[in-house]
Amino acid sequence: MINALHGSIQKIDAASITILTPGGVEYILEVSSATSSKYLAMGEEERKRARILAILVHREDSMTLYGFYDELERNVFNQLVTVPGIGNKGALKILSGITLDRFLSALDQKDVKTLSKVPGIGSKTAQKLILQLRDVLVFDESEGDESPKKGSNKDRFSDLIQSFTDLGYERKIVVKAIDQIIKENSEEYSKLDDRKIEESIFPLVFRRINS
Repeated sequence: MINALHGSIQKIDAASITILTPGGVEYILEVSSATSSKYLAMGEEERKRARILAILVHREDSMTLYGFYDELERNVFNQLVTVPGIGNKGALKILSGITLDRFLSALDQKDVKTLSKVPGIGSKTAQKLILQLRDVLVFDESEGDESPKKGSNKDRFSDLIQSFTDLGYERKIVVKAIDQIIKENSEEYSKLDDRKIEESIFPLVFRRINS
């Protein structure tokens, strides 16, 4: 599995980024216009040592790399492609047509009108997105959760969350358990990096969601 590519960005346009890795291989990643704009805004030196999060989609007749600026965008992409009729190209089109903040806000507010204005989304698809993704990407404040954002526990420990959801646990319950455990052990975890924290909290999360 490819998690990210490191290297020197050779070319950027609205729909793709070409990156040269230290091994001498150039990769082309399909990206949203939002991601391409963020890499364009980088300085020349930053682009020489760039890191692009990635997803490799392997089909019988092709292999396509999709690139993302941050974990939040990749997470939203992963959820969008689970919606029937969206697909990988459609997900990128949506991410190019609306900011993540506006998209998540529209889901939260069940704003069909705003979502319907996004290229590739009509009113029926907007309703489908709200029905299928609102409880996955947006969390009710009344339950003590925050909307997804860069640096949140939902982004920092997305792989851990995914491992539990793959086992059949409800994402919302897993995220809530992680938030509680991090809060209860904030002083201890402040001294550890995310990888060490993830290793430490896995059994704690498992016990909590099964208690």
